[in-house]
Order: sequence, then C-alpha cells, then structure tokens
Amino acid sequence: MEFLLAVQFLTKIPVTVRGPVDEKKLARSMAYFSLVGLLLGSCAAGLHALLSLVFAPPVSILAALAFMIMITGNLHGDGLMDTADGLFSGKPREGMLEIMKDSRTGSHGVMAGALVLLTKFVLLGQMPVAGQGMALALAAALGRWSQVYGAAFYDYARPAGGTGSFTARVGYREIIYNSLTAIILTLFLLKLYGLILLAAVLSGTALLEWYIAKKIGGITGDTLGATSECIEVLTLVTLLAIFTKTC
Repeated sequence: MEFLLAVQFLTKIPVTVRGPVDEKKLARSMAYFSLVGLLLGSCAAGLHALLSLVFAPPVSILAALAFMIMITGNLHGDGLMDTADGLFSGKPREGMLEIMKDSRTGSHGVMAGALVLLTKFVLLGQMPVAGQGMALALAAALGRWSQVYGAAFYDYARPAGGTGSFTARVGYREIIYNSLTAIILTLFLLKLYGLILLAAVLSGTALLEWYIAKKIGGITGDTLGATSECIEVLTLVTLLAIFTKTC
C-alpha cells in the first residue's frame, strides 16, 4: 500500500489505494520515493532508447524529458517555479511563503523552470548516447532521494500546516530505505565512480536544504520539489564530468 501511495503521490498513473489514507501513511510512503524515481527514470530511458532507433539524439532526449514532465504532472517543476518566485521576491519570510502559495507563476519562476529544463537538455546532449539512459534513471532516483532528506531533517515551514505537513512524520526509516536504494543503484551502475556522484548529491542536497531552511524557516512541498529538480541537474553535471574523464 505504501508503495502505491508513493506512486499515486509522485505521478499521474491511475492507481487505486484501498483503505483510509492519513498523514502517517503518507509519510511512510516516502520510503519508496527513490524507487519510484528509478522506475520513472527507467521508463524515460526506455522511451529514449526506442526513439533513438529512428530519431537523432536531441529528439530522443526531448521526448524523454517531456515524458517525465507529463507522467509527474509537472509536480516538481511547479514546486521549483513557486520556490523561485518566493525566494527571489525580496520579501521577508512570511511574504515568501505567501507568494509560494499563489497558484500564479511569476517571472522568477518562469525563468527558473526554463533554465532547468534547458540545462537538462544540454547536459544530456553532451553525454555519450550509451550513457544518456543511465543518466535519466539516476537523476530521477537521486532527485527524489533529496526530497526525503529535506523532509527527514527539517521542520515544515508553515505553522498553520498545509498539503505537505505530513513530512513532519518522516524520519530515519524513510531516509534509510531511500539511501539504500540510492547507494546500491549508483554503485551498481558506476562502481567506484559512484562514490563521487553520491558525495556530490549529498553535499548539494545538504547545502540547498540548509539555504532554504535559513530563508523560510524549514521546508514545504514546493521546496522539496525544487530541491529534486536542482539535484537532478547536479546529478547530470557530475555524470557528465565522470563520462568525460572515463571516455
């Protein structure tokens, strides 16, 4: 049930979860976020491989990125844009949180979303074609790992609660499950070079979550989505450096 909850929460895949769902079950479902990310990234990699038989690499990359946006309902991209609007607004903490609740997207959000998507496209395009599928899978899994890190180690920023307030119940169980998934996957695919990627992702996540918490006093659902998008980019940057060194 918890795995299906994670699928339901992170994607637009129509799954049925039987029984009542409360905050505790939602929090426990985060134990499977990295696994769901891996499955989504693997599907994107499969689509990329299939289209590569017919189309040039840029077309396959764009299709894979578009698939990830559609299958997730742009959940994390929306969080990125809302977070950018809030953090770069120049407002005090309460003003930032209020802006992030607004369903409308401002210029900072539009620019952040466009830059992240373009950066992913460029980075994947600079990698060897054989490594692009692996990069899609790793980025999706590690990006979602970063969400669990933020939920496990930082308080929810809105005193009155909100849609992401269940993250207050996320703890060591969820971070351990996700970390095991991330470590095993990364080392299996990259061997010892995986240690470089894991160190980069851990450092980047820790710094980004610390910065966000310093600005708004904790995390929200939007900031977790923003962190996921940023860590996907960091994963691709690190992988490109690894591929450049080893090829």
